[in-house]
Amino acid sequence: MLAGFTMSLEKRLIKTQLKRYEDAGRTGRPVLKISDKIIVKVQLSLIQILDLDERNQILTTNIWMQMVSIA
Repeated sequence: MLAGFTMSLEKRLIKTQLKRYEDAGRTGRPVLKISDKIIVKVQLSLIQILDLDERNQILTTNIWMQMVSIA
């Protein structure tokens, strides 16, 4: 039952974070106008190769992905 409790905490955190944007009058994006573009830097790091299914050409990996919006 710990998983259900953890998800509840996760949902509460997300709700709290999004409420801050709502309170500031924003749409959840770090821009002044909704039509403004956002430049996002995406970095992927391969942590581990978990499986390689050569027949079906499927590679299963464990990665770390970091996304940062650039002002």
